[in-house]
Amino acid sequence: MKLRRQLLWVLIGVLLAGSLAAALGGVWVLRLAVRDNFAGRLRAETATLARWITETPATDPQRFAENAAARLGARVTLIAADGRVVADSAKDREGVRLMDNHLGRPEIQAAMRRGFGESLRLSASTNVEYFYSAHRIEGSGPVAYVRLALPAADISVVQARYAGWLSLVVIGTLLVMAAIAIFGVRAMSKPLERMSATAERIAAGDLALEAAERGPDEVRRLAGSLNRMKRTLLEQVAEAERERSLLSSVVSDMQEGLLLVGPDLRVRLCNRALREIFELPRDPAGALLAEVVRHPAVVRVIERALARGREIRESVTRFPGSGRSFDVHATPLSPELGVIVLFFDITRLERLEGVRREFVANVSHELRTPLTSIKAFVETLLGGGLEDRDNALRFLGIIAKHADRMQALIDDITDLSRIETGAVELELGSVDAAQLAREVVTQLRPQIERHGVTLENELPAPFPVWTDRRRLEQLLTNLIDNAIKFNRRGGRVTIGGTAQGRWTTLFVEDTGIGIPEGARDKIFNRFYRVDPARSREAGGTGLGLAIVKHLMWLHGGRVRVDSELGRGSRFTLEFPTANGRRAAAGRI
Repeated sequence: MKLRRQLLWVLIGVLLAGSLAAALGGVWVLRLAVRDNFAGRLRAETATLARWITETPATDPQRFAENAAARLGARVTLIAADGRVVADSAKDREGVRLMDNHLGRPEIQAAMRRGFGESLRLSASTNVEYFYSAHRIEGSGPVAYVRLALPAADISVVQARYAGWLSLVVIGTLLVMAAIAIFGVRAMSKPLERMSATAERIAAGDLALEAAERGPDEVRRLAGSLNRMKRTLLEQVAEAERERSLLSSVVSDMQEGLLLVGPDLRVRLCNRALREIFELPRDPAGALLAEVVRHPAVVRVIERALARGREIRESVTRFPGSGRSFDVHATPLSPELGVIVLFFDITRLERLEGVRREFVANVSHELRTPLTSIKAFVETLLGGGLEDRDNALRFLGIIAKHADRMQALIDDITDLSRIETGAVELELGSVDAAQLAREVVTQLRPQIERHGVTLENELPAPFPVWTDRRRLEQLLTNLIDNAIKFNRRGGRVTIGGTAQGRWTTLFVEDTGIGIPEGARDKIFNRFYRVDPARSREAGGTGLGLAIVKHLMWLHGGRVRVDSELGRGSRFTLEFPTANGRRAAAGRI
């Protein structure tokens, strides 16, 4: 029900109640007033009639009573001192004689005591209700009391007539006040109704609308409060929306998978990373956990976290389809929210751990052979081999060779570790690669002659490369040394290069044994050997090409290999120029 109607019904109810109370009170007062008026009239007329009888004694009391009744419009009764009725205007002479003694009537008793008396009662002689007024007559005449009686019905008629007029006045007043109330309530409620309509439109989404601040002071203050509340709510909603957007962005862009599971084991929230982990085509919110996560170990972790009410951590490996491994953290929230689950991808860590184990195993394997040989020859020498000078010298030469091999291995491991950790800082500048290649060839001349290969340096002089001179020498030494070692007797090693745009290219090509197609992606791994027996016999550590790869990454360049089994290999180094280094570094 509208406020206007409520106020109107309240006011009409108050008006009706007030009018009814006023009408009842007015009627009651009116009845008293009419009765008192009639009583005063009868009292005065009775006193006048008593004086009249005293001053002019009646010779015929019955006729006197009838004449007086005709003039006064009331019943006149004359009573003797002993209570006998002398005359009565309502009776004839015979009837008067038959009337009862009136000495015991209430009005006569009162007149006997104080000179006058009144009463309202039913007449025993006429069986009509009268209002009686009696007056005592002083003297010794036949009439001791005079009494006037007026029918109560006459009083009621007058009372009813005045009560009708009073009712009309009350009803008219009520109608006028109701009309005033209607207009007043409408005038008072209209601003509130407009404000209510404004509030409903704001609630429906019309946020630009504001309540009009006009009308009575209270209405203006209410409209101002509504507008301030709307602005405050808009600010709070905007802040909540910003926080929700921020939270959504953080959750969506997290690299870790996030899953919120309710106490009913239904998914409430998940991010993009988790959908990728479980290969979900759409948002699974509302679905059962078992329908979304088809990995028993993960389901068990979540169920244990819910049951125990504490964080559960467990590593789950070999996810179906991806083969990835995850560290799963399930943390219970409030009983209403359930459990939040984070999936940390530890695939790379496991791979690194595998690489570490492989590296340790490879280093141990590489060191075991020379150490075993050194120990064996040392024990031989200590066991008396020193007495045979020729064998002793040969044993010491073998020990020195294995010690050099271990020293080279340790140097390569240290160098590779420094390169990988970024401890190596390049001193970049323009280096003449042709001159540096000639120096490297000079250093490797004994190996070239020992293996019986031909080396051709086709780099034009000068051939500038933007690089670190020491590291370029290390690169060329590794590649040329491998080209010599894994070549065939009578083979050829060629050094060349080109300069195009933002890249400068160097290559080392041989006519050796070549590399099988399946091994070309692995030769840059630590300790990988295509032919382990030949590599160890040639004195390699198995780390040279790994060093080459990481040094080229450090330069912002790259290395690639082209090979054909049985016909040779070409290793190509691509260096960014000074102008192109920034673009290459950004790409890497």
